[in-house]
Amino acid sequence: MLRLTELLKKVEKLKSLCLRYATATQWLISYSIDITKLEEPSDSSSVSQKLKQLRLKNPSQVQKAITRDAAVTDSILKFKREFNAELQSLGPILSTSSQVEPYLTHLAQWILGFGSDK
Repeated sequence: MLRLTELLKKVEKLKSLCLRYATATQWLISYSIDITKLEEPSDSSSVSQKLKQLRLKNPSQVQKAITRDAAVTDSILKFKREFNAELQSLGPILSTSSQVEPYLTHLAQWILGFGSDK
């Protein structure tokens, strides 16, 4: 089954997408931790006061954060579209192989049904 070149290429592409997504997620987590440190309230001010002070002191930082948030959202949606497209293209390959390997029939049906649940 895995000797099928086309199937192997699809699995590698899915693996690559997953690794890129994991890397992006790690970056997002570390970025979120840095923002949380910035927002930690001290004894004399609340989180909202800290954010207001940050906005007043450096509005360009706030704009950068908003831009980064939009970029992260776009990136996540792009990963989702790419992954779903690759997953959907894997379904027909598995269906074709399912006559040789019958247990692939259920997997192919699940993958092909996955796209209709979006």
